[in-house]
Amino acid sequence: MTIDVHIRPYQSHDVDAIYEAALESLEELSPWMPWCGADYSRQDAAKWVDERPAAWERGEAWSFVIVASGERLLGTCGINRIDLLNGVGELGYWVRSSATGRGVATQATQQLCRWAFAEQELHRVEILMSVENIGSQRVAENAGAVREGTLRQRLLLEGRRHDCALFAIVNDR
Repeated sequence: MTIDVHIRPYQSHDVDAIYEAALESLEELSPWMPWCGADYSRQDAAKWVDERPAAWERGEAWSFVIVASGERLLGTCGINRIDLLNGVGELGYWVRSSATGRGVATQATQQLCRWAFAEQELHRVEILMSVENIGSQRVAENAGAVREGTLRQRLLLEGRRHDCALFAIVNDR
């Protein structure tokens, strides 16, 4: 069953919901998200939320939460490694375990790309993930991204080098 979602910028009151969603999802996220380990704390979530406006202002990252109707937080997404000269950014996402497999990350990715193309004039959005992260690859494909190749030993996760799948969505308008 698909869940209708929308994305919005972080708000200070999101800290507890982000912390709760991350804790719920530790087992699924920790292999792919180095920040999400057993020692992840509410203070980590608060620091992250507090830093989002400044990162936005510096042009380092455009960060959003993914919410369902009623504002239930389902995950986060954003674009970082922003290169405005070339119109390129790297998109990332995660969804809480209880909401996976329901189109949440796919919808958020599509919404974020539309926003980046229209509001920030990006031309290309790249999505990178370990070749072992099959779920994330499905999200990229379902969102309309094209797999462009494999970057050898591109990611360091849990002390081990991973080959990385490179997907991209290009604004053809």
